[in-house]
Amino acid sequence: MKFLITVILFLNSLLFAVSGGEVFKKKCASCHNGYIPQHTLNSNYQHHNSELKLKAPTLTELSFQLKDQIGDRTSDAEGQIFEIEAFLSEFLKHPEQTKTILPKNVREVFPQMPKVQLSEEEEEALAKFMYAYAEKCMREQGVNRYPYDQALTLAHQEGKIVLIEGFLPYCRGCIWMDRNVMVEPEVKAALNKDFVLVKMNLLTEKLPLGIKRLGTPSFYFIDPKRKKVIDMFEGTGNVEAFLSLLKSIKKRGAK
Repeated sequence: MKFLITVILFLNSLLFAVSGGEVFKKKCASCHNGYIPQHTLNSNYQHHNSELKLKAPTLTELSFQLKDQIGDRTSDAEGQIFEIEAFLSEFLKHPEQTKTILPKNVREVFPQMPKVQLSEEEEEALAKFMYAYAEKCMREQGVNRYPYDQALTLAHQEGKIVLIEGFLPYCRGCIWMDRNVMVEPEVKAALNKDFVLVKMNLLTEKLPLGIKRLGTPSFYFIDPKRKKVIDMFEGTGNVEAFLSLLKSIKKRGAK
């Protein structure tokens, strides 16, 4: 009987656990939008918020900034989330402009936010939700990524090139590319037309074909028929530069 009661209490705790998404929706969503393309945000802030007339920074911006500015980016997720929770707990009670994590061009267009009262359980749930949101958003807004073996098969069947996007979770350049380049419509169209993507964490995963990893972000283009590297590149670039690279690789891969 004691075991049964324990199981019931555990299931109830799962059933009635606080959802970070619900906390955000209830306490924050009236001011903070979700995803807006970064180039649109950049233009808006250049014009002092006159284009979008946002009430507050977007959830995507906050998620990226929390992961970048709070805690140790190189630690495990659980450790950084704990530090983010501590920051949120203090900031929501005392939201002073001097404590903000936002860059100057963003924070200067918004007034100081009001205090927000949350329970400890709500703070924990919100921290987890905001930590995970940026990566979730980039997956939803970008093109499909596949495991390497599946990508190799698909690319062979469809006459495409395998593109491995090498990253590290704490790499600012990797985040910049995903946020500013890989989600742009013209880039997505080019990738979907001629490439099959693999996103590979170079901290935990080994590149195929004996490829020696470059720094991050890095891009490895593979001919799926010959299972041979066409070329590989390291670093960031704007949309035009990345499209030019894809066009060049496509011509070489078609030979």
